[in-house]
Amino acid sequence: MADVAPSLAQLRAEIDRIDDALLGLLESRVAIGRRVAAAKGDASGPYLRPGREAAILRRLCSAASDDLPTATLERIWREILGANLARQVDPLTVVYAPEGAAAVLDLARDRGGAATRLEAVDTAEAAIAAAVDGRATLAVLPDVADSRWRWWPQLVSDSQRNSSTQKPRVIARLPLFGEGDVPAYGVAPQDPDPSGDDVTLYAVPGTAEGALDTAEIEGAHWSLIAADGYLEVGHIPAGAALIGAYARPETSRSKTST
Repeated sequence: MADVAPSLAQLRAEIDRIDDALLGLLESRVAIGRRVAAAKGDASGPYLRPGREAAILRRLCSAASDDLPTATLERIWREILGANLARQVDPLTVVYAPEGAAAVLDLARDRGGAATRLEAVDTAEAAIAAAVDGRATLAVLPDVADSRWRWWPQLVSDSQRNSSTQKPRVIARLPLFGEGDVPAYGVAPQDPDPSGDDVTLYAVPGTAEGALDTAEIEGAHWSLIAADGYLEVGHIPAGAALIGAYARPETSRSKTST
């Protein structure tokens, strides 16, 4: 006897059961997020783990079939990660998106999800200050290597000051998958965390070959360098200023919908 194809009503009932199961799993994940926050114990943060987030997204996108495009999968998990973050803190991303870099605002919105508030500011200094003083969870700024809105010298200046406070660092690059019209960088007063495949940014005095950019900072010339791997302060050249580190973008493995 030939198999009887399920009716439309049966297929919809199966979808409903899957939706119910997904809801239960999502609630369980958020509940674990609350337990993780409790295990950390320190109400002052840091709350962001962009390296771990990148590792999660890479693993899931590598395992997914072509029926789930990377852009779709990342969007779903960004919302989940944002909801988890909102159980620990009221997340605010402050964005500097000058003329020519309007896409930075969209990148910041996609990263934070619906649970994250956005605020646009007029200068890079204002965005970084909002993160440093704790008003914002993250500052998002346009391409670190573009001289039109050169903001990395501020991180060099901050790193040279003798202070017990945590220095602002680059901790993420957006987007993780694909190229993007203008890349964006996340800055927060915390150390970046490794993802397993990273790029480290640091600045060295003088003019260095292969530098992403050069600038005069407090009367001296500095060069911005990108190095493969996750390097901590003790593993960059002597006299260099650590700018931060981020998960290497997955430009060659991006599956998109057609």
